[in-house]
Amino acid sequence: MALHAPHLSYYRTILDKISWADRATFRKELRKAFRRCSEEERTELKNWFRNTCVCRNAAPSSGDAGPDQLK
Repeated sequence: MALHAPHLSYYRTILDKISWADRATFRKELRKAFRRCSEEERTELKNWFRNTCVCRNAAPSSGDAGPDQLK
């Protein structure tokens, strides 16, 4: 388990930095992180996203997906 912690920390850092960027870029990087993470890491990443991500507080623009699509 400790082996995966650096990956999760890395993705959190990257996603936090680009959360102020456009939503398409953020979603692309979030999907990439999900593909590369284990099931447990995905759950942790989802929880992090839902609790701390700046994008979640922004009003969705037309056509953009909300956080519920991460289920």
